[in-house]
Amino acid sequence: MMITQGTGSSVVHINNHHGRHARSTTSLYALPQAKNIEKHEISVPILPLESYHTHQSRRSILFTAITSVAMATATTALTALSPALLASADASITDAAMYLERIAAEAYSKRDFTEAVEALNRLVALDPTSPRLLEMRAMAHVDGKKFSEAVKDFDDCLRLVDTSADNGKNVDTLDRARILSGRALALEGLGDWVGALKDYDAALRIAQKLGADPDPYILNSRGNCHASLGEWKAAREDYLLSANGFQSARREDRVAGRLQQRLDGAVFAFSNAALMLAQLGDDDGATKEMQSIARRAPGSADMRAALAAQLYNAGQEGEAESEWNFACSNITVGCTKYQDVEWLSTIRRWPPVMVERLQAFLKLRRNTGSDARSFGGGIECHHDGGKSEPSTPSRRYSGFSE
Repeated sequence: MMITQGTGSSVVHINNHHGRHARSTTSLYALPQAKNIEKHEISVPILPLESYHTHQSRRSILFTAITSVAMATATTALTALSPALLASADASITDAAMYLERIAAEAYSKRDFTEAVEALNRLVALDPTSPRLLEMRAMAHVDGKKFSEAVKDFDDCLRLVDTSADNGKNVDTLDRARILSGRALALEGLGDWVGALKDYDAALRIAQKLGADPDPYILNSRGNCHASLGEWKAAREDYLLSANGFQSARREDRVAGRLQQRLDGAVFAFSNAALMLAQLGDDDGATKEMQSIARRAPGSADMRAALAAQLYNAGQEGEAESEWNFACSNITVGCTKYQDVEWLSTIRRWPPVMVERLQAFLKLRRNTGSDARSFGGGIECHHDGGKSEPSTPSRRYSGFSE
């Protein structure tokens, strides 16, 4: 049986696109009560094998939602527009804007971020004081890995939001919190962990002040920043809070697509927490948590690879080989990317001790010829080019974050 693993792309944007907060959706903030989160006693949702699938990134959902606000009442007008009409004198500025927003949304959904940005450049030229358009362009820049450009757009967006709110003063709104979290993601792309952490902290404080729940995606991303700074304990605490938040949102949100995202998010946040425990030196506890996650989320190649590293380090070579072979031959994303040290360290963001242990295990396999038996003996190793399972759940999810 082949298990398809649920994955996603980079993400960290908050619900509440227009200042409204719905507690029934994945929420943003007001730190949850982390009750019943004791070490080694995690409650990971049980996912049936067939439930794993690739789903739309959270940021693309947000992008679509933002564009749909202006387009919702203009379906007929949009379908009538064409590039020729757009260039004619008969097209109004409103018609042009609607047409360009459709082009931007379609390009974004196809992951053609260059085309999306080109359309958004023309939109911003039509309305240079629109925070919504600047935020959309910033998101497209992030996904196109143009992080400096994204930071500039988020900066300009914040200035416009603040100016319109109260004579240029910084006013705490959920819009401001969302934009701060977006800028934090761009700063992560630049490797500015301190700046990103500052923005995530500010976004979470605003949401807490306004009585909103913390977004578990943001908590997971803040954990990534702590981990990148070597603050392993703080990272684990955020990952556990994130997992708890995903669990709470899952209970409240029964819509099929969103429910799957909550399940994937909870599994991934728990996985990150287990990895941090290994870095903190609690090997027995980390292994127990990884085994718990692997039992309940059998499609997690990440935890299978982690268990291979942990079990090899504990002298259980046979068990380590079994976990590795399961990831390589039974899960669609496979194990190939876990042999890439750069990907494992900088994209997936495993902590140093886990990277070292996996490399030691893989070195043994190469020396004993196990690689040839796994990959040359008729077992197909499925993979996705190294794009799955970054350390942020798909928003993906970034999940996970790329």
